Amino acid sequence: MKDFVSEAIVLGIQPSKEHDRIVSLFTKKHGRIQARVAGGARLLSKFALHLDPINLVFIRVAHKNKFTITDALTSDRFVSTREGQSFGNALKVLGLVRVLAPEGEADMRLWHDLLDAFSSGNVNPNHFLNLFGYDSELGACDSCNEKEVSYFSIKTHELLCVTCSTKLPENALLLL
Repeated sequence: MKDFVSEAIVLGIQPSKEHDRIVSLFTKKHGRIQARVAGGARLLSKFALHLDPINLVFIRVAHKNKFTITDALTSDRFVSTREGQSFGNALKVLGLVRVLAPEGEADMRLWHDLLDAFSSGNVNPNHFLNLFGYDSELGACDSCNEKEVSYFSIKTHELLCVTCSTKLPENALLLL
């Protein structure tokens, strides 16, 4: 795979080196990937507005030793998802996809469910946990076997009850 063009949902972006950034994307053709954005941290970067989390973008990616974004254009900002409770739920779902989706493998069901949820503004993190095989309704706490689970550990991929969740830092937990 040398170059490709694909639709993608921006999962997150982080700084890298002085003027670069690393963007995490869920692409329609290749699933979850991470790509370098050369000059992405500069104030006048042409990518700055396009690579916000929750955006649906058309991207052109070059691949030599690693992926590099060469062009990006916003297709949809999912405005209804950026309001109220939906925004927080959407960020939780993006975190789940970043952690649980295998890298480089397309998943059309996940792709369409993300588009449907973000387009409607009806984003339910439990639905996406179920897609990845973690059913919070039927599962039990992985530490103590308590039937009522309230958290998902992003780091250890475990369902946890309220009591067992206190053993982990708050930023490593997803409230269900």
